[in-house]
Amino acid sequence: MKLKDSVLSIQFIAVFKFQTPYKINCLRFGNAFRKDTSGLVVGGEDGIIRIYDLSSEIQPDKPQIFLETKGGPIQSIAIHDVTKFYNDDIVAGDSVGMVTIFCNRQILTRHSLSKNSIHCLNIHKNPLGNCAIVAADESGYICAIQPSQELWRINLNNLAINKGPSEKAIVTSLLCADLTTPSGEVCSYILAADNRKHLLVVNQGEVVMTINTPDVVTAMCSGAFIDAERLDTGGETTQTKNTTQVALGCASGAVYIMHNFTITEDEFVNAQYRIGQLLAHPCTTRDTDLILCAGHFSSLQVFHDGKKVGNYDTPDWIRTMDIMYTSGERKPQIVIGCLNNSVQGLSLLEGSS
Repeated sequence: MKLKDSVLSIQFIAVFKFQTPYKINCLRFGNAFRKDTSGLVVGGEDGIIRIYDLSSEIQPDKPQIFLETKGGPIQSIAIHDVTKFYNDDIVAGDSVGMVTIFCNRQILTRHSLSKNSIHCLNIHKNPLGNCAIVAADESGYICAIQPSQELWRINLNNLAINKGPSEKAIVTSLLCADLTTPSGEVCSYILAADNRKHLLVVNQGEVVMTINTPDVVTAMCSGAFIDAERLDTGGETTQTKNTTQVALGCASGAVYIMHNFTITEDEFVNAQYRIGQLLAHPCTTRDTDLILCAGHFSSLQVFHDGKKVGNYDTPDWIRTMDIMYTSGERKPQIVIGCLNNSVQGLSLLEGSS
């Protein structure tokens, strides 16, 4: 894949910054419990969820809401209206295999899914608008639940592709995305990457496709990263060309792009070190999205069109990050949480170099 020269350059604008006295494991932007409040929801090693109000002009260095999960250290968080009772709910997965659902600041229900840590958590929405909480643990299970019941469960180690004496298969990354089938139909899939270089495509609790990956995939995000006209699509229609693409960040630092269930043979970019987080960020001056990349390095790297266009140095490795549109102009804001327990809010400014 040959890439055109790009003159895009990215500058970073600091929005807020503070240090927490507790260990941060995960964070999410959202309007939890209130539609008119932009909140930063942080899950701690102490099992407590803290919510910081970002809608005011006051420096958000102290949380306004504390929620006790009554479980272990929080490893993953999702924000979505899964109950249909009030506004957005908070779903938290912890290190003892418990998924806790908060509705209107109260624990609505708890599901004990595993004896192992719930390190991946996503919300899956089907075309009818129904949603399910999809969780993956460190022993190779993927589960889908609703507040009142468990829907289905898959054990990666029971799949034919993982039979044999090699190491136990575990999920390394989880993503829910709307992808277009070869017939042009849009379906909502769950993508699960494992430590054996597989990418499993799950639909309605069944593995419908297994794709071999060039390396162990450790992070994923969806968007439009390569112009469809530049893809060698082998006579595909315009409908199947202009579909959602998935960026696959790997343990080697390489990022590959999956389009129509096919992974590019060449690396799209390479961060040089293990990737832990990927986010898609809209680019206002180009037709394709930016890729925000974090991992085993002390910076936030920004890539576009196969080239590195920005770098923001951080005080430590970025453990967790998220993106949200916080203003009336729909300008995205990024928040990062580092291993030294610092939290920073950033926005991007596009320019030319």
